[in-house]
Amino acid sequence: MSDLLIHSVPDKDLEQIQAEAEARQQSLQDYMLEIIHERATGSRNRRKLAEIEERLKREGGRPISMEDIIAAKDAPRHGWEE
Repeated sequence: MSDLLIHSVPDKDLEQIQAEAEARQQSLQDYMLEIIHERATGSRNRRKLAEIEERLKREGGRPISMEDIIAAKDAPRHGWEE
């Protein structure tokens, strides 16, 4: 895992972030790591969704019926036991 150092954080911003970390009973480092992870994950998810949306536009798609959804939901899962 890499290190990250941030300079010139405004005092009021740092105080707010420290208060939020304390309220969650987390260290400042753990809280900031969680925020960075959530932001990066969200960004990756948005990019992946945009790729899927573009592929669907390009390739076209067919509407999915309620029967198809129920059948897929009820189908046995590979490696799962009932």
